[in-house]
Amino acid sequence: MYKIFLICIAVFLVGCAPKYVTKVQYVPSLTDGFSQCVSKYEQEKILCNQNCSENYQVCLDDAFQRAQDIYQVELSKYSKIYDDYLSRLREYRNYKYDFDRKYRILKDDYYYFSNECNKKKSGFTCRRAHELKDALFIMKRDRLKRPIQPRKPSLNTIIKNQQSFCKSDCGCLKDYDRGYENCGGQIIVQKYCVENCD
Repeated sequence: MYKIFLICIAVFLVGCAPKYVTKVQYVPSLTDGFSQCVSKYEQEKILCNQNCSENYQVCLDDAFQRAQDIYQVELSKYSKIYDDYLSRLREYRNYKYDFDRKYRILKDDYYYFSNECNKKKSGFTCRRAHELKDALFIMKRDRLKRPIQPRKPSLNTIIKNQQSFCKSDCGCLKDYDRGYENCGGQIIVQKYCVENCD
């Protein structure tokens, strides 16, 4: 309960947190040769972005193929595990049918002797009611648990996992920004609050 309370407060605080927008302004230098200097970095940025985009797509395609191979292996493992699960489930259902029958008989006996004990206060009936109550507790405590159904592998999940290793940002803009400043230009980064600014 305490954890749920903390989570609710955290969600509330996150919802109330200020939201910012970052704006970047490029101020060119007035010195001669600035435009020529920057154009070299602009060309490098364009080339870098193209290479990055191509490499990213190749990485995504490779990850997709790898994910399909992994999925086939996982599916084969799942098939064996699922067959074993079905076998254990059949055993469990047979066991449960037998368990429920025996438990019902024991419970009926317990109610009978418990009522007799309350009526007659006889040592034997009260002792027997107590023994049956203990037997019911032990049966319930030690009963076989239903086998857990295995989860079928998801191709989409495997694809997402494999593609998460692909990098879409190659630092092209950072390199360009460094070049822009090396050429004498100035970069002004400003943060503006747009929501919950109090």
